[in-house]
Amino acid sequence: MDDNIKRKDYKQKAKKVVEETTQTTLKVTKIIFIFMFFVIIIITVVFSIWKVIYTKDVNLEQIVTLGIGGFWAFFLGYFGWRMGQTIEISIHNFKKKK
Repeated sequence: MDDNIKRKDYKQKAKKVVEETTQTTLKVTKIIFIFMFFVIIIITVVFSIWKVIYTKDVNLEQIVTLGIGGFWAFFLGYFGWRMGQTIEISIHNFKKKK
């Protein structure tokens, strides 16, 4: 009987540790994601301004164009993936209710 109580306590502690670790990981990931988002925006803006004001170089124009296009392609792809994931979960939960 005492052994079962120890196991339940251990399982509860393990679940708590996993939940805390998950929450911490999500917070750190969110902070890094937001930081990278702003860095990409700042770099894109700086290169765009640099291109418009200081140079007529075609190579820099291509870098800026690819940077802006890649930036938006990544984020639109990410949001599309999240939307698809949400729809998939909704359909899965809908099937469970039936």
